[in-house]
Amino acid sequence: MQQGAAILDAYGNIIYCNLSLAQLMGVAHDSLIGIPLQRFVNSDDQVLFQKLWRETLVGPRDAEVSVRRADGTQVSTNFSFRLLTQDKSSTGVLITDLTGQKQQAELTANIQRMQDEERRRIARELHDSVGQLLAAISMNIASITDGSDKLSSRVAKLISDNASLVNQITDEIRTISHLLHPPLLDEVGLPSAIRWYADGFSQRSNIQTTLDIPQQFQRLSPEMEIAIFRVVQECLTNIHRHSGSPSCSIKIVQDADRLRIEVKDSGRGIPKSKLLTLVSSAGVGLRGMQERIRQLGGTLEIKSSPNGTVIAATLPVPRDINLSMSKDEGVA
Repeated sequence: MQQGAAILDAYGNIIYCNLSLAQLMGVAHDSLIGIPLQRFVNSDDQVLFQKLWRETLVGPRDAEVSVRRADGTQVSTNFSFRLLTQDKSSTGVLITDLTGQKQQAELTANIQRMQDEERRRIARELHDSVGQLLAAISMNIASITDGSDKLSSRVAKLISDNASLVNQITDEIRTISHLLHPPLLDEVGLPSAIRWYADGFSQRSNIQTTLDIPQQFQRLSPEMEIAIFRVVQECLTNIHRHSGSPSCSIKIVQDADRLRIEVKDSGRGIPKSKLLTLVSSAGVGLRGMQERIRQLGGTLEIKSSPNGTVIAATLPVPRDINLSMSKDEGVA
């Protein structure tokens, strides 16, 4: 990760910079001294740069800013401003190249999309192909059962046992298929899918699960709904595996500007030493959960104590969702 550094005078001109900044901008090091740093800021972010520059007089400021290199290519960077002198005559700025992070985020997003599509495909295959085969076997067993009076009691018992096994397999296949990709998510939306999953989780784990979700919950984009469902799914899986909690709760709050999902347990909690490094060293599940939320412009918080753990995700509600809510309310 390349990180340029510069010191600016009161007019925003570069009075010092490191070699990394010159390499990032694609120019000779000596040529940067005395010119405004703003010259390299992309036109779309000029207003943002000026805002950061003004607000640095009040306190440190950070933001993502697009810069244009000498060869015309655009680079996503993070500008971090700090005043260096009490008379406000010089400001330090760190410029971090976000190219690697952006590429990693895009790769992660593509992998998650591929995983979701593969889950949907496998769920469909289990339901359609395997389900039909099991239905055919069940019909054959039923036909044999009609003539069971001509069979020995032992054979008749085996046929009956096989019929029970086929029914159990059918139920298992249906459950696995729905866990991979719940059809309710596509058909009627997130609330029904989460209620189904929470009920099933409670039965499978013996962990009492409560769900608080608005009755007038508005449909979201498919990307948001699958992301929220996977977050809830991952949280409950972790509660079952690690928390030792006898109960948990899921709360979803939706308003015109944001959506908040909170999953809470009353288990043993996460040790402080582990909590400090959880995000950077966690397994694929938590990283995937965090990346899903980040891609949608949201944030993920983890708070834990010996009395339990709370994982909360906050997502902005897109403008088109707000408009559809207003139209629906007007019709009502």
